Amino acid sequence: MNSKELREKAIKRYENGESPKEIYQSLGKGKTWFFKWLRRYKLDGKDWAKSHSRKPHQSPKRIDKIMEQMVIETRKSLEKKLYAQTGALAISYALWEKGINPPPIVTINKILKRNNLVHKKEKYSPKGVNYPSPVITHSNYLHQVDVVGPRYLKEDGRFYSVNIIDAFDRRNSTNPERRQNRIAVSKGLLSSWKTLGIPLYEQMDNQLPMRGSNQYPHSFGLVIRLCLYLGIQPLFIPLSEPWRNGIIENFQNVFDKMFFRAQYFKDFTHLYREAKNFEKYLNQNHHYSTLGGLTPNQKCSGDIKLLPASFRLPNKLTICPGYVHLIRFIRSDRILDIFGEKYVMPGEVEYEYVWATIDTAKEKLFIYHDSKLVAEYPYPLPKSSIDLSRFDL
Repeated sequence: MNSKELREKAIKRYENGESPKEIYQSLGKGKTWFFKWLRRYKLDGKDWAKSHSRKPHQSPKRIDKIMEQMVIETRKSLEKKLYAQTGALAISYALWEKGINPPPIVTINKILKRNNLVHKKEKYSPKGVNYPSPVITHSNYLHQVDVVGPRYLKEDGRFYSVNIIDAFDRRNSTNPERRQNRIAVSKGLLSSWKTLGIPLYEQMDNQLPMRGSNQYPHSFGLVIRLCLYLGIQPLFIPLSEPWRNGIIENFQNVFDKMFFRAQYFKDFTHLYREAKNFEKYLNQNHHYSTLGGLTPNQKCSGDIKLLPASFRLPNKLTICPGYVHLIRFIRSDRILDIFGEKYVMPGEVEYEYVWATIDTAKEKLFIYHDSKLVAEYPYPLPKSSIDLSRFDL
């Protein structure tokens, strides 16, 4: 006897006058079972004995169509908004601001994927060699600097932008300049130190405006001298490895897409003014998943030492006591390149990264591998100074 026949038999016996208790006990069933089917018999008509599907009419895990449409519309609205982020986290915050309880981030991502609104980008895959990267624990521990450009204004020519970002909290400083040279980079850095604060390390690539002269590598350029004067340690990433400055590289993409290509600038003055608005907007309003959903200003750890607005450089800038660092990959020739100058390394560091430090007070070059000193060289420095009175700094 199947389940349907058993239910029909129980109700038939009930109709013939048997007591419910006698019926469900003789059938090996319980009180709840009997009265459930008696209720169905009285209310559901001729098909009362058929089993109903246990599947819910709407899966609790499936987002309802109204919310899905709200997520899609919010995404499209953010795409039209100048400087706005468009990812799942930004959509969640936008819904909250409208007084709407948003679905989980994972659900928003599923909606975006289901509606072909996800733009995939390739991730860097580490090669397995230990990289001596500083452990960043607070704001102004390490800034990354890079120059984007050239970019062109339709009616006002070429420009660059010296952009700086704090690697801990993602606060940025955006500084358009007409040229890409040591003066432009120095002005951008000075501006950043007045708004972001003075870092322990200033991390940069190996372009000439950053380091100085190929002909006189020991002389150090304006940027290195400026850092040393303020107690900042310049840190140069490996040659031909721009991804080591990945945070500022990613910011440059944001600068291009959200700022430069998102609006019309009538001239350089207009662009400069809007760049400062862009800088302020991102620091106050952008929520980063890497920051646990916080904005840069919210993530900032405090205890910020700003360069005073009244700061003035000396007329002559010498090489001050301090440290200049370089991270380099040693290949099979075992040659270490320090600003174009070659040093032979021991065999133990072949195909490994080393950390090189120039101690300007001792005038020595120290090379470390896995925090162990592996080589040491004299590094004499010139006593000459750079005349800053002729520069607009």
